[in-house]
Amino acid sequence: MSSNQENSLKLQVYHALFSDIIKGMYPFDYIFTEKFLIDKYKVSRAPVREALTMMTENKILVSIPRQGYKFMQPSEGKLFEIVKFRSALECSFLENNHCYIKKADIDSLWELCDRYDAIPPSESITRWSTNCEFHLKLFTLYGNEYARTVLENAMNIQTIFYALKMKSHIFTVDLHRAMMDYLEKGQISTASQLLKADIESILCVSPWITKPDSDRE
Repeated sequence: MSSNQENSLKLQVYHALFSDIIKGMYPFDYIFTEKFLIDKYKVSRAPVREALTMMTENKILVSIPRQGYKFMQPSEGKLFEIVKFRSALECSFLENNHCYIKKADIDSLWELCDRYDAIPPSESITRWSTNCEFHLKLFTLYGNEYARTVLENAMNIQTIFYALKMKSHIFTVDLHRAMMDYLEKGQISTASQLLKADIESILCVSPWITKPDSDRE
């Protein structure tokens, strides 16, 4: 098998497993084994092992010696830090790189807003995934692949915990349209403030994401 085929299989396993996880197919304390994934996805050991390595590198799974792999469980403070990191990163890039956003890009972002609005509020995981897609699409427009990968990895951690701990929560907070209105008008400062509010809104509805004790007043 060529290296390209092996890489393709690795990515297929990675995305299939990630999709199953965010659909809530596994409990929070589930232990994954190579044999289970080999049987499930009908592939050899190599792509499964490589996919699991990607999962651990992206802080989605952690390796448990002689047992398998389980979900990474960052502290409440770590999740708080991820939200604050996203807020600082995404708002900074919007303020400094909005000049790269073209009319066609604006139109594609509006289409994502329309798709989000068409999803029933009860389909919380789909709404959350579409929300993430909007943020990654916006960030992709700046042309910084390294920063985008860092952002995607941070959002993957949020996505896993959203799916595992809040799959019954109705995710309704969305300031994308308001942000887009000001972005389209060229009022970047207001657009950035709305983007920050949108990202940090999860702190108000997610009881497990709290400020680290060391930083509390």
